[in-house]
Amino acid sequence: MKALATVAILFLSLQLTAQMLPDTLSIPEIQVHSKFKVSGAGITGQTIDSLTIKREAGASLSDLLAAHTALFIKSEGRGALATVSFRGTDASHTRVYWNGMSIQSPMLGQTDLSQIPIFLLDRIVLHPGASSVTDGSGGLGGSIDLTSFSTPVNHWKISGTLSAGSYLTFNNYLCIQNGNRHFQTATRLYYNRSKNDFPFYNKNIADIDPKTGEYIYPKQRNEHADYLLDGWLQEFVFHFKKKYLLNLNYWYQYSTRALPRLNTYEGDDHANLSREQQPTHRATIHFTSFGKSGRTDVHIGFQAQNMTYEVQNQIGGMGYYDAVYSVSKTTGSYNKVTYTWNKSKKTLLKAGYQFNYEHVNTRDSVSRTGYCKNRATHDLIFSWQQMVGKHFSSMVFLRKEWIQQNALPLIPYFGFNWVSGRQQQWLIQGNITRNYHYPSLNDLYWQPGGNPDLRPEKGISSALGLVWEPQIKNITWKTHLSLFYNDITDWILWTPSPLGYWSPENIEHVISRGVEIQLHLNFSYRDFRFFIRAGYAYTKSTNEGNHEKWGDASIGKQIPYVPVHSGNFTGEVQWHHFFITWVNTSYSERYTTSSEDLTLRDRLYPYFMNDVYAGKTFKLKSGEIGLQLKVYNLFNEDYRSVLGRPMPGRNYLLMLTFKP
Repeated sequence: MKALATVAILFLSLQLTAQMLPDTLSIPEIQVHSKFKVSGAGITGQTIDSLTIKREAGASLSDLLAAHTALFIKSEGRGALATVSFRGTDASHTRVYWNGMSIQSPMLGQTDLSQIPIFLLDRIVLHPGASSVTDGSGGLGGSIDLTSFSTPVNHWKISGTLSAGSYLTFNNYLCIQNGNRHFQTATRLYYNRSKNDFPFYNKNIADIDPKTGEYIYPKQRNEHADYLLDGWLQEFVFHFKKKYLLNLNYWYQYSTRALPRLNTYEGDDHANLSREQQPTHRATIHFTSFGKSGRTDVHIGFQAQNMTYEVQNQIGGMGYYDAVYSVSKTTGSYNKVTYTWNKSKKTLLKAGYQFNYEHVNTRDSVSRTGYCKNRATHDLIFSWQQMVGKHFSSMVFLRKEWIQQNALPLIPYFGFNWVSGRQQQWLIQGNITRNYHYPSLNDLYWQPGGNPDLRPEKGISSALGLVWEPQIKNITWKTHLSLFYNDITDWILWTPSPLGYWSPENIEHVISRGVEIQLHLNFSYRDFRFFIRAGYAYTKSTNEGNHEKWGDASIGKQIPYVPVHSGNFTGEVQWHHFFITWVNTSYSERYTTSSEDLTLRDRLYPYFMNDVYAGKTFKLKSGEIGLQLKVYNLFNEDYRSVLGRPMPGRNYLLMLTFKP
């Protein structure tokens, strides 16, 4: 409460402070014209627009992607673990980068998207399939590029957000900036917490009405589910002699959350109480030197996490005792240097070297198990991008990687762009690559169950896309259609072992294919402005297995937790300083077992989530204040993202923002 009160006092003082600041820098209107580029041939992706990032500033990355993309977000519950599935692949097949540095957990090989506040991000780009190879290896499904860069200012600027919502939820943000043409600095502070005790009907436990024979489901609360997330992001930007640029970023975050029990739990209320705590430090340095014919980029990154996981049971007359007390310390160093040579207007060459080092030390003091391991990787990269004529460009990208003393086969990529006519209304893109995903350290060494003999997962990814941007007066229209095909062998899957614990094996062969469609439409009518963004994905991701293995009921079936159909729609209407936004997210049924059994335990029903935002901006002499009301799960739908984890019904969030 002290932190909340402090942020509140700072926020209430903003108007007085802003009156002493100079007026906002006036920038003349400019026109931006599209121009066919030689760089990035075949690289496809979806960039989350700045309006969406602004509207979702109080949400997490998992919430934003679930609402505004056709990606499937596998969420353990509100404020709990949330991971993403690209094109029918696993969460470990998605790479997440922040300011060019990988922020995967070296232990788990994946990223918890619920722990990334949108407030810290200024640019979000999704690179599906083969397009992720230029960022790094291992993204058999795709990659997510996150960037923090504050808009340059020439004076002090203070902005902030206060929000309060259902289940005692409070999200508070403050940003302080200053700078000139040689130096910029920005400080972002945030404090989020929630009791998270929403009510729900537990459909895994039921009585039977003796008269009607109908099921009677008990109404319960999501107990032991509180969470807290606070942190600080510091940015520095230095410009030297118009040819050198230095970016320094430091991000500290502390999170603690209680992990609720499954809704199938019928034991003692004072048993199986879980909590996780995790302070995280991340820092990046990016130095750029601009020359006459090229540029040199040096990236240095560091990440350190210290996670404590505790499970307690109460013993009568003796208090609480630990059933699990695990401390996991991970560190990572990520370093890359590249040189880009503009040989001509039509030829672009790039070469680089990357060295990463990761260390994990994890131990459970109760069971006295754990491991301590290091991993070093070296990468050599080379790309040649060539423009042929006025309408065609291509790129050849090569990556050679060594993990410890093991050399992975060469990772090649080929992509092309073809654009039609001067108006550039049609763009055809294609790419194909081979990729490898090395097992995580938990896959190899977790005790008990780790398998040090695991082989890297191997994948062939390809896609063909069409972008249509018709030139229509007063209308901005963009349609993107993509066909994709992924073939992954030696898929790593954790399965029960004869010894009573789970262990990973290379047993799966998965083929994922499908189609993705995106639509962006903006137009005006009189005093009204309309924004429409929609997406749909058809994903058939099946286990091809070993067809000679008798009795395998999973062969030919959809991968667990991957919906065949997923879609999203966002429509916004603006009138003067008012706006109203409708967000719809839809997922088809998902199975929790590889054999697709039609039972309550093995099947998650389709759901269609609807959220509505409404707000108004009030103009002041010293800035503007925005008031926004968000209604989540508008129709109070009963749904689940993961088996055994309840999700909230209709809930509300009220936001107040200020900026000069």
